[in-house]
Amino acid sequence: MTDVAVVGGGLGGCMAALTAVRDGAESVRVVAPSPERYRHETGLIDVLGYVPDRETPVVRLSFEMRRLPDDHPYNLVGAKVVDEALETFDDLFVADDGLPYERGQSDRNALFGTATGSVRPTSRYPESVSAGLLSDDRPVRLVGFEQLTHLGATLVGDRLAESVPYDVAATSVDFPMTPSEYPPVVEFARALDRNEETADGTPIREALANEIRPELDVEPRVGVPAVLGLEESEAVRSELETDLQAEVFEIPIGRPNLPGMRLGRRLFEVLEAEGVIVDEGAPVVGVETAGERIENVSIAEDGTETEDTEQVRADTYVLATGGLAAGGIEADREGVSERVFDCHVPHPDGRENWTEAEPLGDHPFVEFGVNVDGELRPCGPDGTPEYDNLRAVGRVIGGRDFVAEQSTGGVAISTGYAAALSALRDES
Repeated sequence: MTDVAVVGGGLGGCMAALTAVRDGAESVRVVAPSPERYRHETGLIDVLGYVPDRETPVVRLSFEMRRLPDDHPYNLVGAKVVDEALETFDDLFVADDGLPYERGQSDRNALFGTATGSVRPTSRYPESVSAGLLSDDRPVRLVGFEQLTHLGATLVGDRLAESVPYDVAATSVDFPMTPSEYPPVVEFARALDRNEETADGTPIREALANEIRPELDVEPRVGVPAVLGLEESEAVRSELETDLQAEVFEIPIGRPNLPGMRLGRRLFEVLEAEGVIVDEGAPVVGVETAGERIENVSIAEDGTETEDTEQVRADTYVLATGGLAAGGIEADREGVSERVFDCHVPHPDGRENWTEAEPLGDHPFVEFGVNVDGELRPCGPDGTPEYDNLRAVGRVIGGRDFVAEQSTGGVAISTGYAAALSALRDES
C-alpha cells in the first residue's frame, strides 16, 4: 500500500511527490511519468508574466497575484502556500551543484530575450541563461549556428536592439561537426558532453570556441543556442567562458529544449535520492473505484491491461498528467474528457464553439481542464468533489490560459506542493 501515488511526472507531479515524501509520507510512487514532456519545457520557471488587458510584463509578482480571480489556482491554495512552494523549489535548485538556478530580485520578475527576439518575464531560471538578463547593460553578441535554424541570430539581435539601451551584435558560425539527424540539438549536446574530437582531431569544445572567437569584438557576454551539453552543461559552458574570456549564456530555442530536459533529469535524480518509486514507461490502463474513493490504478508497460497488469493501491492519488497538449485532457467528436479518471471537464456544447474565428483569438479550448475545489479535488458538474482521495495539479486544472499569462511553472509548483499537503492532512 502506498501513501501517495502521483499519476504523471511533470513539474507539478514531481513537486507533489517530493513534498509528500519530505513531509512525512512513508511511501510515495510516481506512475506513468513522461520524461519526454520536458523536451517541451524551456527550463524557465514562469510564475506570472502577464495579466489580462495589459500588454506589458508583470513586474511585482505578489501585487499582481492578489488581483487574480478567486478561482485562480494561486488564490485557491493561498499566497502563503505559493510562497512556501517556491521556497521549496529554491531550496532544491538555487546553488544546486547539479543544476544551479537563480531568481529575480525580491518578488520581481527577471526579463530575458527569447529565440524570436521578444522579451520574456520569468521568476526562476537556470544559471546557464543568467548572463543574458536584459537588465544587464553590458554589450552582448548573439551567435547562431548555421546547421541550426532555431535561432536566427541577426534577426533576433535586431529585434532585441530595439528594446535595450546597449549594443547587441549578432553573427552565425558553423558548429564544428556534421550532424546526422535533424534537429541536431541533442546530437550537438552529446558531442559537447563527451568532448568528442572533430575531423581534424580537435576537441569539439575547443573547436567551437575557435569558431566563435574571431567574431567577438569587445563584448563581455555571448549568447548561443541552448545546446551546451545535457549531462555536463556547466562544465561545457565554463570551458567556453575560459576560452572566450567572456560570459556565455544559452538562449532556449524550442523543442527539443535542453534546459527543460536538464530540469527533468535533475528532478528525477532528486526523487530517486529521496526514495520515491518511479515507474517509468508504465501508463495507467485501468482504475477501480468504490463510492467516492479510488481504490487502485492498474499500470502496464505496454499500455495493455492483462492478467499480469500491476495494481497500485494508495491512500491518495495526485493527477498530474497535464492539459490538452500533454494528453491529460482529450478532445474528440464525443466531447472533452480527462484521460485517467474520467473526471468532468467543462466545455461548450458543439465543437464549433471550442475555437474563435480569429486565429489569435481567445479560444475556449486553451482553458479545458478539470474544475477543483479549495483542496484541489476535481469536481463534477454540481461542484462537489468526484473522489475524496484525488487531487489535481498543474495544467490538468482548467479555467485559465496558463500559457498566455505565463504561469505554468508557478502553478505546477504551487499546486503540486499544496496537493501533497492536502493529501497528508487527509491521512492524519
